[in-house]
Amino acid sequence: MSKREENKGKKQTAILAAALTVFSQKGYAASKIIDIARAANVGKGTIYEYHRSKEDLFFALFQWYVERIGGEAAAQPMEGNAEERLRLFFSATLSAFYEEIDTFGVFLEFWAAAGNPATRDRFRSAMLSMYDQFRTLVADLVDEGRATGIFTKDTDAVSVAAGLVGAMDGMMLQAWMDRKFDLLTVSEHFLDTLISGMTPHDQRKPIHDN
Repeated sequence: MSKREENKGKKQTAILAAALTVFSQKGYAASKIIDIARAANVGKGTIYEYHRSKEDLFFALFQWYVERIGGEAAAQPMEGNAEERLRLFFSATLSAFYEEIDTFGVFLEFWAAAGNPATRDRFRSAMLSMYDQFRTLVADLVDEGRATGIFTKDTDAVSVAAGLVGAMDGMMLQAWMDRKFDLLTVSEHFLDTLISGMTPHDQRKPIHDN
């Protein structure tokens, strides 16, 4: 990578990081390009060199945000059997999101964009792709667990994957709204209960009492 490309990449990262802060604090509708330029310590025109419009910048932010969170989760070593890897994926993903809890409000803006007629097509498609990747990963692990006898044969991998991914969203939202909500402990106990229900009776281990 040339020095020019490296500097361009750094500037783009600075713009996206500034956009994350501004959109999180003000929301999409109230945010202005000049606010983001000031936060990134660049000129307003520089923003438009990288992104044609506020919507394009917001969409790029969505892709960067998800890739960064997903990258942090993927960087965790994923070894062990299907149950162990399911636990690692769940805890690593939630931990990565939790580290960004102060900016999680921007995710609500992404959801809103997916429902807004003006931005619906591109955001809904991107979010569907993200959720599909998460659900597929979980379903594959559950299917592997069924095949190896770790989980019961009648466990529905598709339903478990949809429920688990939905639970992650719901718990993150509660943690963002209520900072006293103990996300990591609650999520661990939730997963213990879910896995216990999928485990053959003769292999079940005691789960938390509280």
